[in-house]
Amino acid sequence: LGVDIITMSFGLQVEDAEVQKAIREAVSKSILVFAAASNDGANSGVTYPARKDEVICVYAMDGIGAPFEGSPTPMTTSSRYDFAALGVAVKSAWPRKLLDPKPKPSERSERRMTGTSFATPIVAGIAACIIEFAYMKDFPDDLLETLKDRQGMQKVIRGLMVDEKR
Repeated sequence: LGVDIITMSFGLQVEDAEVQKAIREAVSKSILVFAAASNDGANSGVTYPARKDEVICVYAMDGIGAPFEGSPTPMTTSSRYDFAALGVAVKSAWPRKLLDPKPKPSERSERRMTGTSFATPIVAGIAACIIEFAYMKDFPDDLLETLKDRQGMQKVIRGLMVDEKR
């Protein structure tokens, strides 16, 4: 596939055989897979594919770290860490033809968007920076493979986010 990371900013209520096949193929090639949790709040659980063990599930929060009210209840298993990133009022590029009113030619075509779909590429971007750093510093292959494994990357990101001394 020629990539290190795949993001999926969508959620389905039921599993899709083709998507699951693609996830399995990606994971077998040491490609990290990130997916949006969902925006249905605590009334429904995490959607597919984010609820799968081989996928890193991403929730959303606002700019001061409060959970996005549309995020589902976090999943709890001992082998996974799920993450949250800014997903509320994220400034996003947006096609001009979809904006109303249409921006002037000199104005940027932007819109503020909210949801786990907007937090997912942020967490994936952090992982991409970590992997790129490993490439730049010529990390040994075994360490690079650990970074390209779901559990390995989850431990690294968690280590960056949590102050274990508290």
